[in-house]
Amino acid sequence: MESSDDDSGPSNGNQNSDENDSSSDSDINVGENSGDSFSSDTDSDDEGVGDTQSSLGTYSSETSDPEEEEFWSTNLTSVSIAAFEEETGPNHDLSPTDSVLQYFFLMISDDFFDLLAVETNRCADQVFARKGRRDPDWSPTNKREVQAYFGLHIFMGIHKLPSIDMYWSQNRFVGIPGFKDTMPRCRFQKLTQFLHMIMSNNEDHVPTGTSGHDRLFKIRPLIDLTRKNFQRFNRPGKCQSIDEGMIRYKGNYFAKQYTPCKPIKRGLKVWMRCEPNGYTHDYRIYLGKHDDMKGQTLGERVVKHLCKPLKWKGHHVFFERFFTSIPLLQNLENNGIYACGTIMSNRRGFPADLKNPSFTGRGDAEQRQHENLVATAWKDAKPVHIVSTTSDPLGDGPTYRRVPGGGHVLIQRPPAVAHYQENYYGVDRAMQYRAKCPVGRQSRKYWKYFMNFILEVSIVNAFLLWKTTSGVVIPRKHYSLCDFCVDVAELLIGDYRSKKKERYPLAGTVTAAGVASHHSVKLTDMPRRQCKWCSKQGRRRDVTYGCDKRLVHLCQGACFQAYHQNALLNTS
Repeated sequence: MESSDDDSGPSNGNQNSDENDSSSDSDINVGENSGDSFSSDTDSDDEGVGDTQSSLGTYSSETSDPEEEEFWSTNLTSVSIAAFEEETGPNHDLSPTDSVLQYFFLMISDDFFDLLAVETNRCADQVFARKGRRDPDWSPTNKREVQAYFGLHIFMGIHKLPSIDMYWSQNRFVGIPGFKDTMPRCRFQKLTQFLHMIMSNNEDHVPTGTSGHDRLFKIRPLIDLTRKNFQRFNRPGKCQSIDEGMIRYKGNYFAKQYTPCKPIKRGLKVWMRCEPNGYTHDYRIYLGKHDDMKGQTLGERVVKHLCKPLKWKGHHVFFERFFTSIPLLQNLENNGIYACGTIMSNRRGFPADLKNPSFTGRGDAEQRQHENLVATAWKDAKPVHIVSTTSDPLGDGPTYRRVPGGGHVLIQRPPAVAHYQENYYGVDRAMQYRAKCPVGRQSRKYWKYFMNFILEVSIVNAFLLWKTTSGVVIPRKHYSLCDFCVDVAELLIGDYRSKKKERYPLAGTVTAAGVASHHSVKLTDMPRRQCKWCSKQGRRRDVTYGCDKRLVHLCQGACFQAYHQNALLNTS
């Protein structure tokens, strides 16, 4: 059975020991007297995101202890919530007629592909220097080719085939002409082999186990770029939701999580803050016990880190019971952020008389209040417990529920429950969008799963930003995210065509019949064997390709040419 640094997912009632450990050097304060402290050890992550001050002012009252007697009152009154006056929505200079690729480049700058080309070439040079010889099938790449490579990478997520070779198959029912026209299969595989986005030599970075080591250094440029752009080009709306996202992964990586009650049971965890429509404003890759966010419980420090850009702006944040605690909501309110979330009834400070209320029927509710903090117990199919600083306790509204045998029944719903159910699903919707536009294929390198996740979120964000931009004309009636994804991939590839090498050898070999043309073909009637030329050079490479005349197994390209040139010299 696999172990996990965080076996307790959001639906698990008990937090693990990592969550309950406090850090003595932490500058997050969420204890009994949490006051106004709302900083963390990652302030530098949010540089350039924008000013976090507004006209909401500051709260002068100190946080009360929910364990004190007479903390909760049965006297329900209207809460005092500052009006939300921040500007929201798209914040860019693109026109509605600009291509969808330009909107994608708002999330991932086209200059980023320059970095990929430079670092990929550097990685190849380092590998060749370490081996003491160059790969005859490799030539340096450039920005234009890397863009085309990622266009094919996106198409592979949309059009899935069992193996990469099948995209270049000669079978007209399997092979895809667009892939064959863009670049050869061997070139695509070479780019995949050497692809890097930061210095590939691990010795150039702080060694593992020492202070300052970044376990995500291989994709750090992409993380920093996208986190900044997600917040820069779309200003967050009033309502935000925070939850976890999972990346399916079954390989060997220290941060892999096992959550048996989730649809993705084994994978990599990412904390996300999203709009209700699915737009991701911020995210944080979870590294388990190696995570550098400091504080008391895991849920509290995740919420605080992701809410830092929202301080003093009057946003309403929604999350589920894994994150929710009474001190967290008090601390958020003391920093100008209102919150609402389901809560486990055994959490410290939750009213004791609401843990097991006696309800007579569906729709019944009991509430307690302390200033703006409202605790609610509501009977749906099961009892629901919610704490909130976003809603009045008074003013129940109607909602419908299905009943056995068909039909619906009208029941009453408290405002806090209504607000939560209307706004909590932003991360879930982002994950649904991701499932519709997967990027890439499986890999043996863990960081490529993170890279594909970020590309998927970037495409979703670009699509939602494009749709919400005033004046945009939808190309056709049913233009979906998949259509947008296809258009982005096509524009990334554009008219790029890799220069295909000539078939070798088109030079001939001397036989009794004269000079005959030899070609490299797949020897389908013969088993996979060693390349004849590689074997002579003291290296081993098993291939299925070879000479159609001599029926000798040879690598395509340089080995095929060298073998026949040598044979020609020996027979002349």
